[in-house]
Amino acid sequence: MASRSGKMVEGTDGTDHLFRERVASQYAVSAKNKSMLKLFLFAHWLVAGAQMLLLLPFLPFPQFPTSDLYLEHAWLASLPFTIIAMMACNKSKTGQMNVFRYAIIFLGVLPSLVLIGMHAPDCIQYLSGGSTKDLSMWQGYPSAIISSGLSIINILIHVGELKVAATLLEAWAPRHKKRT
Repeated sequence: MASRSGKMVEGTDGTDHLFRERVASQYAVSAKNKSMLKLFLFAHWLVAGAQMLLLLPFLPFPQFPTSDLYLEHAWLASLPFTIIAMMACNKSKTGQMNVFRYAIIFLGVLPSLVLIGMHAPDCIQYLSGGSTKDLSMWQGYPSAIISSGLSIINILIHVGELKVAATLLEAWAPRHKKRT
């Protein structure tokens, strides 16, 4: 390679740049999506922290009203699988990434969708008319709105995690079949 004012490498005039080695595309895709997944996992933990603050009783605030199905708590069970995703990223392990994907679907997306469905009538009542009659309130706001808002954020993060995980699995897939 040549520098502007320095010495030129012997044996080339710089026109061979098209034939130099390049990083294979799957490695570039893998590196980009690994960092993207880490951002989504960080967001997952931030939302989990917000949800834990709502669910844990604190002295100055009253207890947050939850569903009888404990779906808010079930969503928190997806947190250990983010650690599995980090380990899968570090070593490009497809098995661990598949475990993460299925765990996010069953422990992350499904409880959030059920919560949104359960709170939909209360949200529609509040958003359409502003009526708080017969609604469970927390700190002056309907708890259904707070819970649904967190669930929507959860789903957006999980969709991003699942999309990036699928891209990583595709990048990590073997390129050539063994010849027999």
